[in-house]
Amino acid sequence: MRRTLALTALLLMQMPAATAESNDRQAPLRVLMTIGGVGYNTWIVRMLESNRNIGLTLRDVDEDGVVFTADALSNVDAVLMYHRDNVAEPEERAALLDYLANGGAVVVLHHSIANYPDWEVWWRDHVGGLYVLPNHEGLEPSRYFPDFTGVARPVSDHPVTRRLGSFWRIVDESYDRLWISDATTILLTTTAVGSETRLAWIGPSNSGSVVFIQPGHGEHVMRDPKYLMLIEDALRWAAGRLK
Repeated sequence: MRRTLALTALLLMQMPAATAESNDRQAPLRVLMTIGGVGYNTWIVRMLESNRNIGLTLRDVDEDGVVFTADALSNVDAVLMYHRDNVAEPEERAALLDYLANGGAVVVLHHSIANYPDWEVWWRDHVGGLYVLPNHEGLEPSRYFPDFTGVARPVSDHPVTRRLGSFWRIVDESYDRLWISDATTILLTTTAVGSETRLAWIGPSNSGSVVFIQPGHGEHVMRDPKYLMLIEDALRWAAGRLK
């Protein structure tokens, strides 16, 4: 069964998004993916590396320390943030803000919503959300549930969620009590107990495009063709490749 699901996911990921521009279909999206800082399932890296629509470059915070530099972000169509780091170094702040100011695209995945609690401009004004760690002054701590099962539904007909259909059944770790800005554009919601109702959104950044997707912990969701399409379409939309 697992082999069948994996093959199905790979086949679906080779299909270009139905509404993508035809002249983009031959050009892989140049994606910088950050990893490390916390334990993570490497299945997602293998699946994205197998996607012919994506040209993946990895930067590991455990090896590189500073993962965002002007050089690393040059000639990048989109960033997939999947690392954990409590502190944003001055070089990273400058590089990320400059990248977004020039129309950059960032998809913040799962545990990366907890990144940079010391950098309020990032999580408040660009991502539009934060997993609040204990002892964060003025904010109630967030919480997680390791065994969440629920149904997600797109809020509207949006390119990021269009290929999910009318609903998507999720089995994964969930987050609750996130701090979320009222200025976000919500993409996915759930009414299931054990999760924040807002599962994916577009951040309020007024320079580049920032998308957050909550699921992204376990192998079950990473083998799900709909999840892999969601990541690809979020990257393509944020990069201006999907209308």
